[in-house]
Amino acid sequence: MSKKLPYSGSAAKKGREFYSSGINRLMNRIDKLEHQVFCCSDDTDEVIDVTSSTYTAAVNKDGAFYTLNLAGGITFNLPEATAANVGWNCTLAVETTFTGTMTVACGSTSDLFVGGVTLQADDAQDESFLAIPDGSDDDQLVADADTKGRLTGGTLRIKIIDVNRVWIEGTLHGAGASLVTPFA
Repeated sequence: MSKKLPYSGSAAKKGREFYSSGINRLMNRIDKLEHQVFCCSDDTDEVIDVTSSTYTAAVNKDGAFYTLNLAGGITFNLPEATAANVGWNCTLAVETTFTGTMTVACGSTSDLFVGGVTLQADDAQDESFLAIPDGSDDDQLVADADTKGRLTGGTLRIKIIDVNRVWIEGTLHGAGASLVTPFA
């Protein structure tokens, strides 16, 4: 005795019960997940060279690799940490030593950084420092001095993990007798 299933792979055999049962939505979701995992994901492989003093990352550039390349200073603005943007991520690479300020700003003052960044001194002090945002008001990373990690070679990985929460991790290169937190 065979039992007729609502989905057997043939579009001709899908009846009205199939579409009203919710199986169609489930199958569409599975197809989308398979496409993301085995083919393309939602992330872009794009490399974007940032050479303007102010740059705002677009939501549709999820997964992009940004090189920060303007010694005079850059303010890099992230998208807002909303429910729609959870999962958005990027990598920032410090491609030039800054003489000005390197700022990474959350998309809203309500958004806060969580995680931590290691600062490594590449000079005689060979100091290492772990900077951790305090979770109360740190919506920017401001490297306005060598002691805050604005030298070439640093890398930051950023991901919106929840509404008003932005994960940040990585290593910044600094110099000086005493490294200090860049979170503000």
